[in-house]
Amino acid sequence: MVYDAIVIGARCAGSPTAMLLARKGYRVLLVDRSTFPSDIVTTHFIHNSGIAHLKCWGLLDKVAASNCPPITQAIFDVGEFALRGSAPPTDGVAEAYGPRRKILDKILLDAAIEAGVEVREAFTVEEIMMEAECVSGIRGRAKNGSTVTEKSAIVIGADGTHSRLARTVQASEYSAKPPLACYYYAYWSDVSMGAVEFCPRNGRIVIVIPTNDDFACVIAGWTSKEFHDYRANIERNYLKTRIWPTACAVASGRNASSAQPICRTSSVSLTDRVGR
Repeated sequence: MVYDAIVIGARCAGSPTAMLLARKGYRVLLVDRSTFPSDIVTTHFIHNSGIAHLKCWGLLDKVAASNCPPITQAIFDVGEFALRGSAPPTDGVAEAYGPRRKILDKILLDAAIEAGVEVREAFTVEEIMMEAECVSGIRGRAKNGSTVTEKSAIVIGADGTHSRLARTVQASEYSAKPPLACYYYAYWSDVSMGAVEFCPRNGRIVIVIPTNDDFACVIAGWTSKEFHDYRANIERNYLKTRIWPTACAVASGRNASSAQPICRTSSVSLTDRVGR
């Protein structure tokens, strides 16, 4: 079969792309090396503008039903004073959400399947196929270990910063900035937070995001030049980054997971990951 589109990467970029194409009647193949549901090391706060898209796609109710609280307030606390406010509604949506990725990504993937997308989990893309200097498909290894070649009119790379497709087509890079910060996070229970909170202090920042099942994702960031010092004793350094007014809540709360790295950098490299 020759597909109208193949999408590489089935998380929060790839699944909606595949879903929207399928809803327009295109034949779409969606592949990902992961299986779902599964977590991924990344933060997960969705501003109300993003939630407006979920509502438009008919998926907001599923996110809300996952025991993920709506967030209507944001706090930016710089120590001497704190700003508290709400974002203006986008298309009538005022709430933000912070769903765990193992929950959000499964909702998006299921929506793609419901739209008619063919999904292959545990599929490793090993080669981007080229014909006359144009991308023509993919070759990869299926879950059972067999080698598979699939062709399509277009291949879309939603496979992250180190996209194989972007490397293959030598996609131009723009808006690239040097590393600025490194972050680790953990999930905490018994932390009462009614808002997303950002607390920068002298080269440090703590971000608190309410998430599923009464947990809070607590992120502690240092400057990138201190990454190796941070990593030398992650748990100790994470715990001592208590720089926001409700830190006592975390001190009395219960850590539900070990500190995990989000990323080593806050830089963003944007590439065109669509091969034609």
